[in-house]
Amino acid sequence: MLYDYIVIGAGSGGVRFARLMASDGKKVCIIENSRVGGTCVIRGCVPKKLYVYASNFNDYLTDAKSFGWKLGKCKHDWKNLVSKKNKEISRLNKIYIKNLKKAGVTIFQDHASFQNSNTVFLKKLKKNLKGKKIIIATGSRPNYPKIPGSNFGISSDEFFELKQLPKIISIVGSGYIALEFAFLLKNLGYAINLIIRKKTILNEFDPDIGQRILQSAKKKGIKVFEATSLKEVRKKGNFLEVKTSKKTIKTNLLIYAIGRSPNLSTLNLSRTKAKIKNNAIAVNKNSKTHDSNIFAIGDVTNRKNLTPVAIREAMILFDYLRNKKNRYSLNYNKVASAIFTQPEVGSIGFGENDLIRLRKKYKVLSTEFSPLKYAFQKNKKNKVFIKAMYEPKTEKVLGIIYIGDAAAEIIQSLAIPFTKGMYLSDIKQTVPVHPTSSEELITIF
Repeated sequence: MLYDYIVIGAGSGGVRFARLMASDGKKVCIIENSRVGGTCVIRGCVPKKLYVYASNFNDYLTDAKSFGWKLGKCKHDWKNLVSKKNKEISRLNKIYIKNLKKAGVTIFQDHASFQNSNTVFLKKLKKNLKGKKIIIATGSRPNYPKIPGSNFGISSDEFFELKQLPKIISIVGSGYIALEFAFLLKNLGYAINLIIRKKTILNEFDPDIGQRILQSAKKKGIKVFEATSLKEVRKKGNFLEVKTSKKTIKTNLLIYAIGRSPNLSTLNLSRTKAKIKNNAIAVNKNSKTHDSNIFAIGDVTNRKNLTPVAIREAMILFDYLRNKKNRYSLNYNKVASAIFTQPEVGSIGFGENDLIRLRKKYKVLSTEFSPLKYAFQKNKKNKVFIKAMYEPKTEKVLGIIYIGDAAAEIIQSLAIPFTKGMYLSDIKQTVPVHPTSSEELITIF
């Protein structure tokens, strides 16, 4: 059977591309060996954000007391949360499937591997499918440490399937997934160990982000093991003994959050002209591989691994394949991102580490303050931190960081003018909303 487009992977990027092409009258099929929706919807940002919402209520209860609310003893029900999360994920999964079918996309619940540049083999159905063009959108998979006993730990993917949690949980990793897990589980009442290989965290971001979030983690009561690497994991009854470069840590549950790798090992790309570079599929600005019939989008290309980026890459590729030109391009340096720790982090553009690496001249404006919300608390919570980098001559804003409540929502609003080109003069002419924490974005300039 010949298709105009075969899409391998039904995550956010693959689904968007398939729907767009099918709605445009093309014959399209999509192949997914797991649940439709991909990492983000099934075992990533959506369930994680639901868990973050649940964990935030611990802080809200403390805040309420400072404003005169009298509250009784509260206890969180993990099983109840997981049950509701599963129902929501199931609902979203059904919507994805419904929308694909409505657009006319044929869905294969199967595993695909390449036979050649135009043909893929379906493992379960044991048959070949031919496509004029093939789109790879297989996403990424979690990494595991190469140490004895690593099988006793679980990945971030598996974490979302746990229906109950033990008292002591150890998390390995220094990236945003590890930190988000550490904060949300601590807020839900679990004892948390955070094992990081270096002395710093969130190293892909501006240094001020990692420093402040690490301080906040310690303040929360998360036990941080710095400059500590794993050596071996052993099971001892109900406990795991995690042998590290410094000491042995006893824990009930071990979660690895040490990064993700492009999911391409079983695709048999060697049967095509597509090439691998730095363990990812090499593509040009139009998402074309070295094989003219094969394209790749999303995490499997390891450009900027965010769900909205994969969706935008799908839209740009759709535009390109229809018109052989793009109405717009994607500037990865202008993509905003958020980290759902406590406090939240929002950032867009370059951090100081990026500017130093690129040898760009820049100046910094920053401010740090206690928000009005915590005026009645003796032990005030984390301060709001705002930082902006800009060009000395033109005063063009190169990057913005916001750490504090609602940082994700604030950085989303800033992404619109930033993408168009933001200058200090634009900010200086803006009248702030008072009293808000975000008004400091205006008053610091």
